[in-house]
Amino acid sequence: MNILSIPRIVDARLVERFIFNFRLRPDALDERLPATWLKPQVFNGWSVASFCVLALDRITVWPIPPFADIKNIKTISCAYRCGAVDISKPTANPTVYITDRNADNSAISYLAPMILKDTIPLVKADIAQSDGTTEISISHPDGQRLFSALVRTAPDPSALDSEVFDSLEAFVAFIKGGVSSWTPSVQEGALARVDLAKEDATYEVREADVDFNALESLWRDADLKLDSVVRATGGRYRWTYRGLARSDRLVQSSPPSDRGRAKA
Repeated sequence: MNILSIPRIVDARLVERFIFNFRLRPDALDERLPATWLKPQVFNGWSVASFCVLALDRITVWPIPPFADIKNIKTISCAYRCGAVDISKPTANPTVYITDRNADNSAISYLAPMILKDTIPLVKADIAQSDGTTEISISHPDGQRLFSALVRTAPDPSALDSEVFDSLEAFVAFIKGGVSSWTPSVQEGALARVDLAKEDATYEVREADVDFNALESLWRDADLKLDSVVRATGGRYRWTYRGLARSDRLVQSSPPSDRGRAKA
């Protein structure tokens, strides 16, 4: 694996983040990872593919191209995030495989290939709060759905009912341990590495009905099951582009928009 490091930085304030954790068999995730040096993380016999929805503001980019003013903008972004382990070095390290990033801000979609060497497709995204519930709806510009769910406050926001994670603290450790991430690059045959530094945030358990999850259609035989839902608020996020590495597997990454359902 050969990485050429050319740091480019995106900084933002986290307003809120919803993390929908879907459990699947480690072998099912292993065959979908885009490199032989990436292996599934395993917790209590399960691996995890999470759909993350982030509401961000106060976004700044370094270096900012002279023709673009992208300071202090807002966005709702989303991505499928799979827990993995990087075994390319003598010491294996936790990492993340991201099938694709998406955002509802056209400036971010336009600049992503230059800043992060990654396509960030434009989506329509909405997070609506009403009477203790949150309705999340994300679709492609042509109206086809990517993800939708109704989120509710849990009876005990600190008690995580999960077959994967032993506790909310164990889940937070998993999230904070995923500093580096890999995603298919705009450069053919390569993966782009982006490191995410997070300040401490507040994490609370939620309940949810997932009405549509496009990854279920892409990974039909993976038998994805909604395991748990967590909401995070507060803190600063900083993404730093670290370079490219070779992808030595051909995998299908971008979720289609066929119908899929899950509940928890």
